[in-house]
Amino acid sequence: MNSTYINKISISICFIVLSANLFAQDDVNKDVKVVREYTPIISDAFKINELPNAEDDSNQPNMDFDYEILTKAMSSGISIEPITAAKLKPEHKTILDKSYAKGSLGNYTTVNGELYYNILRSKDYALGLNVAHTTSMGKVTLEDDTKSEAPFHDTYASMYFRRFLKKSTFSLDADFLHNVYRYYGYQTIDEAAKYTSNIGNNVLGSDLLHDDRQRLSGFKTTLGFNNKEIESKDTPYSIKLNLGTFSNVTGVSEGNIGIQGDVKFLVSKNLSVNIDGGFDYFGASVPDSDEIYQFNERKMTVANLSPNIEYGFDMGSIRIGFDMFAQTGVDGENVGDDFNIAPHIEGDLVIAEGIVTAFGGVKGDYFVNNYEKMQRENQFIAADQMVANSFHGLHLFGGVKGNFSSSVSFVARVDHSVFTNEHFYVNRSYSTFIPEDANVLKFTHQTNLFDVVYDDGNLFSASGELKYEPTKKLNVLFFAKYNGWNLNDLEYAWHKPEVEINARANFSPMEDLWITIGLNTQGKRYAYDAATNEAKELAAVYDFNVGGQYFISSKWNVFANINNMFASKYYQWNGYPMQRLNMHVGVGYSF
Repeated sequence: MNSTYINKISISICFIVLSANLFAQDDVNKDVKVVREYTPIISDAFKINELPNAEDDSNQPNMDFDYEILTKAMSSGISIEPITAAKLKPEHKTILDKSYAKGSLGNYTTVNGELYYNILRSKDYALGLNVAHTTSMGKVTLEDDTKSEAPFHDTYASMYFRRFLKKSTFSLDADFLHNVYRYYGYQTIDEAAKYTSNIGNNVLGSDLLHDDRQRLSGFKTTLGFNNKEIESKDTPYSIKLNLGTFSNVTGVSEGNIGIQGDVKFLVSKNLSVNIDGGFDYFGASVPDSDEIYQFNERKMTVANLSPNIEYGFDMGSIRIGFDMFAQTGVDGENVGDDFNIAPHIEGDLVIAEGIVTAFGGVKGDYFVNNYEKMQRENQFIAADQMVANSFHGLHLFGGVKGNFSSSVSFVARVDHSVFTNEHFYVNRSYSTFIPEDANVLKFTHQTNLFDVVYDDGNLFSASGELKYEPTKKLNVLFFAKYNGWNLNDLEYAWHKPEVEINARANFSPMEDLWITIGLNTQGKRYAYDAATNEAKELAAVYDFNVGGQYFISSKWNVFANINNMFASKYYQWNGYPMQRLNMHVGVGYSF
């Protein structure tokens, strides 16, 4: 038996021993995340508008499926401009097999399994399948020191198909996501006490306690066709048809159909006329109302149109146009139409070729808050909440991006947006029922469901990102962001962090071994405390993570992850502590 083989076996045993020690810590909690195969990648939490050296081509199949279990531990403010993560590829053996399976075990009876099936890309087509499931049966400690069961069962399936024609591409994407979980958060409702319900009735607290089990099921299919030819004789275009359905255990269901497309008319080599537009229809059907939930149906159509003229020159480009958004239909309790328009001007200019490029502009952002989107943004939102859409009518942005050297790239930007009807989460609450002739104080008690409140205002943010990749064996990413909320009525932007700092390093200390170290932080946040009618401070978050993957051969690999390594107690939402120290260890096999 040669020394290399012995080293591989020894390292594999180390992974197993590490997991055995961590499994022994039964008195701590965990926040389990399921992610793709442990390829070093820039986390979604790091994304800002522009990312150095990252290419995004919608025609190319990307078989790195990605999802996370439960809510994200690190939630940012409003996403400025989501982009596709830039992969930092490790130097390990190329695996040419079509299929890959992996499984892992974690503390608190956490079991995860994933299966990938990839038909390797040819000149004519690409096909990929991914199925995964995770079950966890953990407990968390609430703020009154009681322990609450916080189980979840998540199932994910995805299919990816591309048909490459001579000058165009046909695409088909289908995704299914099924989540079962429990409303485990802290609440102060007394079952024997009397309260005034939201419809004014005198009811017992037991009548205000909802079913503590929830299930979200969603299926979405996207059909696409595009022609991205850039020759002067051709007209680049793309079109996508979206079909979706969603339901929960409460009895609310939502259907969605939408079409989005864009076309570019080339006037000359440097000048083009671009038109982006489409529509989305969302129809939500609801069950009968009761003392807990007051349902309203939603039949909403949102259309968007963004015509613009684009001119490119040697040192940059400029685009001038406007954004239009129109909403019509029945939106919860609101009936009527809504129309918004904003200028759209943006451009970039090369300051020093290959080193620094400046960018900036002004545009409008319209956020469609359909039912499924809100249920997944905050899984503990009350089932009867039909959240209104919000409009950031004046979004100014600008910054610089570039490279200090071949191994160091950066982005720095500032954003300022003026918005209307932005939503924030607060705990649903009820006041104790007091007869008119009784000389008794009235108290307010909170539930573990969330309502939304709205406000107008403006948001200033400043962010920076630095990527350092001196060799193929080391890459480091640092991201920092400041969010300054200025609201008209609310005291604070509830649950929104002012400061976010994230850092991650991927390195290979030896052949076939990759280690990842990450630190995610959020500054203090505030939640509304209905009992005191005051702001409640949520402590800052410091989340330290370590993971590793070792390739035993071209077929086998082992991996282990430790999340929230110092078992910090922090809250994603008021009353909902996240699970603490968690780890999982597993094995992968390609065939």
